[in-house]
Amino acid sequence: MKTKLFLLLTPILLSCFALLPVVRAAPSPSNVNVVNTPNVNVVNTPTSPVQVRDADNPARQPFHAEAVGGFADGASTTGDITITTVPAGKVLVIEHVSVFGAMLPGQKMVRARVMYRFSVFGHSLVISAQGSNADGSSDYFVASEPVRFYAGSGLVFWEVERNSVAGTNVAGIDINCDGYFVDCPTCAQ
Repeated sequence: MKTKLFLLLTPILLSCFALLPVVRAAPSPSNVNVVNTPNVNVVNTPTSPVQVRDADNPARQPFHAEAVGGFADGASTTGDITITTVPAGKVLVIEHVSVFGAMLPGQKMVRARVMYRFSVFGHSLVISAQGSNADGSSDYFVASEPVRFYAGSGLVFWEVERNSVAGTNVAGIDINCDGYFVDCPTCAQ
C-alpha cells in the first residue's frame, strides 16, 4: 500500500515543483539616490545603468578669460582691467577667480577685486604672499578662490591695488576667471 501511495503522490509532487517560478541569479542592482529628491530610490542593473544629467547643463556655455594688467608710475591701483562684456540676454556666473601678482621688490599686492557694472557690485579676494623670485627682482602674491558671482549684461572687470605708488610695473598682474554664461531672455537689458 505504501508503495502504491508513493507512486501516486510522486508525480503529483513533481508536477507541483514544475509549476513553481524558477528563481535565477541576477546581478545585484545598483542603488542611486536622485539628487534633490531624497525619497526616490532608482534601482537598475549594471548592464542597464541609470542615465544621469544635470537638467540645467545644456543652458550653460563655458566661460574662461585671462587678462594682464599692471601699475603706472605714481599709481597705487591698476585701474579697471576688463575681463569681458556680458552680452544682453545672458548672465555670467563666475565660479572661480585667481590673480597672480609679480610686484616690484618690497611692494605688496594688498587688494584684488572683481567688479560688475562700474563698481556697483564687487568681491575682494584674500591675498597671500609667496616670496621672491630667485634673483630678487620680483615679490610674488596670489589669490585663488571659488566664488559664486552673477553678472548681468555689462562690463566685468578687475582692479588690483598695491601698497606703493613708486615704479612702473606694466604687466605684473595676471588674472583668470572661470564660469559659464546662461541665456536669460527676461533679464534687463
